[in-house]
Order: sequence, then C-alpha cells, then structure tokens
Amino acid sequence: MKKIAFIGSGTMGTALATAACKGISPSEVVLTDVVVEKGKKLAEELGCHFVDTNAEAIESSQYVVFCVKPQFLKSVLTEVKPVFERCASAGEEKVIVSIVAGVEVSTYQEELGLAGKNVSVIRILPNTACLIGRGFILIEQGDSYTEEQEKEFRYILREAGGFDSLPASQFVAGTVLTSTSPAFIAMFANSLADGGVYNGLLRAQARRYALEGILGTVQLLLQSEKHLEGLKDDVCSPAGPAMIGVKTLEDTGFRSSVINAVADAYKRFAEIGKIK
Repeated sequence: MKKIAFIGSGTMGTALATAACKGISPSEVVLTDVVVEKGKKLAEELGCHFVDTNAEAIESSQYVVFCVKPQFLKSVLTEVKPVFERCASAGEEKVIVSIVAGVEVSTYQEELGLAGKNVSVIRILPNTACLIGRGFILIEQGDSYTEEQEKEFRYILREAGGFDSLPASQFVAGTVLTSTSPAFIAMFANSLADGGVYNGLLRAQARRYALEGILGTVQLLLQSEKHLEGLKDDVCSPAGPAMIGVKTLEDTGFRSSVINAVADAYKRFAEIGKIK
C-alpha cells in the first residue's frame, strides 16, 4: 500500500503532492485528477503514480487528501462512499485529509457514514507557498484522528513549510489569514509596483523592488518581538516620505479596507462549507 494519495491536482493539490514527493519517496505518492492529461503530466514530473479513478487512489493509499473544489465535494463523496465501506470492512486503516475550505470534519463523517469505522479525518488548510516549501499549514485539533497520525502526516508534508494546530473555535479565523493573505499581499505588491512605474521605474524594476521590500520586512518582523507598528514608527521620520505615504493610506481607509476584507472572507468560509 502507498503512503498518500491526492484527489485533484489543482493549485493546492500540486503544491502538496510536490512537497510529499520531496518528503518521502515519490513511489509512495499517488494522484488522480478528472483532467487526466494534467494529472498524468504532474505525476510524470514528480515521478509518482497516476491512477485513473478516485477509487483506485483511495484503495491504494493510507492517507487520502481531498483537493477538490467545495462545489464538487458532495458528488465525489457520494462516488467514493462504497470504497471506504469496502476498505473498512477489510480492516484497512484510512486517514482522510481535507483541504476543502469551509467543510467541517462532520461533513465527511456524515456523507461517508464513518461512525464506528476505521477511518480518521484530519482537517487542514495550507496556502500556495507550499509549492516552494515556504507555506504554512493549519491543522484543526480534534478527536477525529490520533496524535500518531498527525505526527506522521506532518512528516510526510514537512517539505511544504511550517505547521500549527488550532482548536475548532479558532480554525477558520486562522485559515482565513493564512489562505487569503497571499491574494491581498499580491494586490498590495502590484499596487506598490504601479506606484514605482508612475514615478519612472521600469515595470521589472518596480516589481522586484516592491517584492524585495515586502520580503525583507516580513523576515525582519518574524525575527523580532517588536510590535508591528514599531517598525512603521522606525521607518517614518518626521515629515518624511514614508510618513506622508502613511497619511495618504489612512486618508483612503487602508486599515479598515484590510480588516473588512478579512472579515468578509471569514463569512464566506461558512457559506461555501455547506455542500449541496
């Protein structure tokens, strides 16, 4: 039996499968995708196994990672329910890993009829930087899996980046920050670059300088206990360019816009988790 299978090879499926193939032997990794040619191409690039059906992926592996869109999850679970039932009857240990935004552990337990069966469920949410080993994966704490299973799962995907675990009451709030912030940061970085172009830089120069500024700042803050506002205060000299720019951002509602974006994203997580 293989160690881990990925159902779906979209952005996050690709990122996690890539990390798994670095953390363990690619021969222990299986993937499948409804778009066969895309899945086969990725498997060839990673040196892992491609199988044609979800049933084959589940039957061949201990850990099964669902990397499908929320709107497609119900049909996939309906399709694979008999597979989990057969594996449970045969005494095979299966660990479901869900990265599907907004979908709770109870959804898998109910849709697959897992009560009393040898199937565990780990709910996680990674972000796209896992593709280069700089991602961050949050794991929801709970009694739907064992400590040993979590430890082994972390080992398999250790090349994806960092991990943390949160109680269910905080899980969505945490995942909103880690999963949506790349989009917000990309927008901010592009806006910085646009400003550089406006001031006379070439696009390639402006893009690089904006990203280098963000990267260095993040690394500095991660290594410091200083309050986030402290760095802003250090940079903003009296009547200096940074202070003038900060005032402009405040005048245009920069902080409230970011807070509202995070709050609205949080609300949406609850909505998309109600599979139909």
